[in-house]
This record gives sequence, structure tokens and C-alpha cells, in this order.
Amino acid sequence: MSDERTTTASSLAGDERKRRQAELLSDAEFIWSVLANSGEVIMVLDRNADIQFAGGGALRAMGIDGGDALIGTSWLALWRDEAGAQAAGAVEAAKAGRTGRFEASRLTVKRQSSWWDVTVAPIRGGGGRTMRLLVVARNIAERRLAGSSDLISREELHHRLKNTLAMAMAITSESLARAPSLTQGRRVVERRLMALANIQTVLHESGARGASLRELVGRVIAPHDSAPSRFAVAGEDLRLSAQSALAIGMAFHELSTNAVQHGTLSGTGGQVEISWRIDAEPARVRFVWHERGGLDMWAPMSPGFGMRIIEASFRDQLGGRVEASLEPSGMVCVLEAPLAAVRE
Repeated sequence: MSDERTTTASSLAGDERKRRQAELLSDAEFIWSVLANSGEVIMVLDRNADIQFAGGGALRAMGIDGGDALIGTSWLALWRDEAGAQAAGAVEAAKAGRTGRFEASRLTVKRQSSWWDVTVAPIRGGGGRTMRLLVVARNIAERRLAGSSDLISREELHHRLKNTLAMAMAITSESLARAPSLTQGRRVVERRLMALANIQTVLHESGARGASLRELVGRVIAPHDSAPSRFAVAGEDLRLSAQSALAIGMAFHELSTNAVQHGTLSGTGGQVEISWRIDAEPARVRFVWHERGGLDMWAPMSPGFGMRIIEASFRDQLGGRVEASLEPSGMVCVLEAPLAAVRE
């Protein structure tokens, strides 16, 4: 008996829910309120695709204050070019009893661009014939923007990877070819590839913001420094493009290595000053590497592969120039590149 009473009570509750649902669906004021206040763009069209009803969401999306402005106008006129053809196809599908769907962009009355996922479905009358059309559109601008950003990120990563691989291959082949022995060549390759990996780490950590110039310089010179530091770094921070980060990072690695092996850092008391400034006309970044003290005899950086890396990076990749000279105080290397090529 208990099970029967439970089943009867459940059945009565189900009937009551159905009755209330039927009342709501037959309540024109309730339905109108739902449609008018929906966050989605909801419209009802006649078979000619003229607008008979436009919900509040539709008006807000189009920047229209009065609903009467749309009533009686052609819905197809809201779309242009390829989107217009897609909209017309969706209308024909709905008139034939199917649901049409498309994605397209359009301008609001305030000339703001937006992207929409649109469905056009049949509203059937007596006999199952399509009497009206229901349009529901969802704003997908953020989704499209996210997808576009992902695509740009993938393309940027692909481009960065190709540049890095090309530089790694050149470093390996040239370093081994110029080394007096295979063992020494391997050591040179390892140092340069580690520097390249260090630069890639800075790029990875910086993400879409672009690598910090000061952070990059600090990372590159750190393996060659000691306590107290023998480097003095001065210059405002800049956000670098991936290409310029590779060029600048490898240039300072080669200069640091040369200073340790042949220059001011090979003796005691020597220091390196690294500075940069932005020149306005033309807009360029000027880097200066200046070695001071520590040696009685100076040896300028030989025109080997290290200098070729620096020159190729700044001249070929950034459209800049490199000038190295031996001053009474020590070796000076000036590197210049257009600001637009350096900055992220």
C-alpha cells in the first residue's frame, strides 16, 4: 500500500507540474517578458523575412533604443556581402522546415564590429506548415578573438622556433668548422647553445608581453659575472620582439665570452659598461659595450664567428649596424637598430 500511495503522489505532483507549465506557455505576457529580456538576440520573422518581433537583447546588440524601429523591416538587410548570402540560405532552410545556421560579422548602428552565431528555425502553424521564422543569435566576438589570439600565438611560436633552429644550426656548423679540435669545438657549441636556451627561457617566461631588455641582459651576462659585479648596466627597460631578443642576447653573450677570454674580464680589476639609449630622429636604439681597465695590452675582438653572429643579427635580422673599435680605455662595440625592429 505504501508503494501505491507513493506512486499516486508522484503522479499527482507530475500532473501539477505539467499544468503549471502549460499555464506559463499559454501566458502571452510571460512569454513576451522572457523574449524581451533575454540576453540573446531573439527575433520573429514572417515568411518574407520581415521582422515582426525583436527582443530586448536584439535591440541592445544593435544599439537601438526603440523596438518599433525594426518592426516591418527586412532582417536580411542587416547582413552584407557573404553574410547576406548566408542569412538568405538560413531563411530558405527554415522556410523548408529545417534549421539554418551560420556565423558572420556585422556592424551595429554605432559602427562597432561584432560576430554572431545565428540559427533560423521554423515556427509551424496548423498542418505543420512554416508560418513564421524564429531567429536566435549569440554574440561570439570573445570566442573569435580568443581563437584569433591562439592562431597568432601559434604562428609567432612557429616563426620563433624556425629562427632559433636556424641559428642553432649555424652555430653548430660554424663553431665546429672553425675550432682547432673537435673537443674544443664541442665546448664552444655547448656554450653558445646554452646561451641560446637561456634567451629562449626569458622569451618563454615573458609570454605575450615581450622580453624585458634589462632581464635579458642580466641573464646573458650572469654566467660571466662575479661578486662584486664587474658589469655596470644602464638604460631604460624595453619590451623586445622575439627576433631582437635573440639578436641582442647572442651579441652580449659573444661580447661577454670575448671579454672573459681575451678582454678586460680576463684580468683583475677590469669592468664592462653596458648602456643603451633611444635616439628620436631616426627612431633607433643605440647600445654601447665599453670595456675598461684590467689589462696592459688590448686585443680587439677578432673577426671570427662571434663577430659574424653579432653583425648578422643586427644587420640582417634587425636592419642595424655594428662597429667595434679599440680605444685607449679598452674595446668599444656600438650596436644600433631601428626602434621598430627592437620593440615588441
